[in-house]
Amino acid sequence: MSGTRDYSYEELRWLQHVREVAELLRRAAEQGNADAQFYLGWCYHEGRGVAEDERQAVEWFRKAAEQGHADAQHNLGWCCLNGVGIAKNERQAVEWFRKAAEQGHAWAQYNLGWCCLNGVGIAKDERQAVEWFRKAAEQGDADAQFYLGWCYHDGRGVAKDEQRAADWYRKAAEQGHAGAQNNLASLCPRSRSIGEDEQRAAEWFRKAAEQGRAEAQYNLGLCYENGRGVARDQQQAVEWFRKAAEQGDADAQYKLGLCYENGRGVAKDAQQAVEWYRKAAEQGNAAAQYNLALCYHEGRGVAKDEQQAVEWCGKAAELGNAMAQYSLGCSYLNGDGIARDEQQAVEWFRDAAEHGFADVQYNLGLCYEHGRVVAKDEQQAVKWYHKAAEQGNAWAQCSLGWCYSNGVGVAQDEQQAVKWYHKAAEQGDAWAQYNLGVCYQSGLGVAKDEQQAVKWYRKAAEQGNAWAQYNLGVCYEHGVGVPKDEQQAVKWYHKAAEQGHARAQYNLGSCYEDGFGVAKDEQQAVKWYHKAAEQGNTNAQNNLGVCYQSGQGVAKDEQQAVKWYRKAAEQGHASAQFNLGVCYQSGQGVAKDEQQAVKWYRKAAEQGHIAASQALRYFFGDH
Repeated sequence: MSGTRDYSYEELRWLQHVREVAELLRRAAEQGNADAQFYLGWCYHEGRGVAEDERQAVEWFRKAAEQGHADAQHNLGWCCLNGVGIAKNERQAVEWFRKAAEQGHAWAQYNLGWCCLNGVGIAKDERQAVEWFRKAAEQGDADAQFYLGWCYHDGRGVAKDEQRAADWYRKAAEQGHAGAQNNLASLCPRSRSIGEDEQRAAEWFRKAAEQGRAEAQYNLGLCYENGRGVARDQQQAVEWFRKAAEQGDADAQYKLGLCYENGRGVAKDAQQAVEWYRKAAEQGNAAAQYNLALCYHEGRGVAKDEQQAVEWCGKAAELGNAMAQYSLGCSYLNGDGIARDEQQAVEWFRDAAEHGFADVQYNLGLCYEHGRVVAKDEQQAVKWYHKAAEQGNAWAQCSLGWCYSNGVGVAQDEQQAVKWYHKAAEQGDAWAQYNLGVCYQSGLGVAKDEQQAVKWYRKAAEQGNAWAQYNLGVCYEHGVGVPKDEQQAVKWYHKAAEQGHARAQYNLGSCYEDGFGVAKDEQQAVKWYHKAAEQGNTNAQNNLGVCYQSGQGVAKDEQQAVKWYRKAAEQGHASAQFNLGVCYQSGQGVAKDEQQAVKWYRKAAEQGHIAASQALRYFFGDH
């Protein structure tokens, strides 16, 4: 007949034998034989010799169970627990498991332990769970050994003890329990006392992985990726990540996404990266949600979509991903893909900071220090700088040093300032290196040491810090902590000046004017005086005025001279005040005005300018 299966002679003989056995079991069962009732129930459960019939299985299990048959009691409990052949009834399941467990039935002891652990059909009781797991484990039940190991590992119902956890995991692992093999391997790198090394750990991961345990496949992938217990092999890592990912392991899906994004062990493929990030993200993997948000934000492997970016970033942020919380804060702050909301921005920044994200803690400190988005609060600034600094964030260490140095949000303490500058400086933070140089040069919070000052100025200067370049130039000009060297002074002034450092521009102008460390060049002098003067440097403004007045390096222009003298004079520069007075007295570049001349002479004289005092005596006799 169409659709029927043709059986071989041997198969037909076997089927006939099974049916005969089932019939014999039925006769014995109907006469009240408990073993026969149990086995007949098993035949109905498996469809051996009779048509599969779970209700009949339950009936025969019950008959045997009521006679005290432990295997039947366990099986009846299992049927009640899972609603197989009978309405699901967890309390009844526990009752039957207990009857069998008290007779020493290992599977029943394990299942009763599981019910106690999870509060299924009975009040949750982790201590009772451990006791039942132990009874079953001591009989060699691998599942019970695994769970007992887990209880010891997590301190559930028993004092936490990694050694005992490893012992029970090992017993189960040696019986081929994949979960135990994985967990035993996971303990190896953390504890030498369990007697397993990284190579052995990789072997246990492999055993579990080859049984299809997704978590172990992921972990074996990590071993290959990091060269732990096996030779580093990114392609092998990808293969194991893929096996786990295809089983739905979210961590592996995220890792596989990273591999595709960065071309590690597989050809770079942004679309594949997005696909795997999405799979992991939809399972609630926060790192994948954040990376998927970045893909939408940057248009990598998917069309750019700021709203989708914010949505996924929000999901990751809600799960506590600090990077996502920070990014979401930035989105609220800038109105990217979402309505601008500074209060929401601060809340997300604070969440990220409280999760220990050092960069955010530093930025939150900046917000409080300068009153950006939040009310200015220097003590809060110091608090967040301190948290980030203690995690090694160099920017925060430098800022904390500055706060201690200047008494901002904390009592002034030069020694603490030096301590934090030093930590940041050793990490290569240029501003900290510069500030540390200042401390050594001035003896602030540390014994004065000009050579150490030069050392730290040089480190910062070589990183392009303009202030350090300027100070290093000053050291070379005056022989402070280093042999005097005019050419080196000019070199460092030039570097700082090109970055717009006004004092360096003025000093460089002076070098060109005087031929100090460089060929004399009055036009170059004017050029650099002009740059510094435009930034408000009073010395440069005064000197530029002199150049215009005398036609030195530039066409003579008395009005321009007055302009620059005035700028410097109004900032309190004594020589410029005197020079402006001369212009008013003589009518150079400005209408002659003796009252204005006296005014400016007096301002200069009050600062101790000798020529101004003499000029005043010209007007008043004895000043």
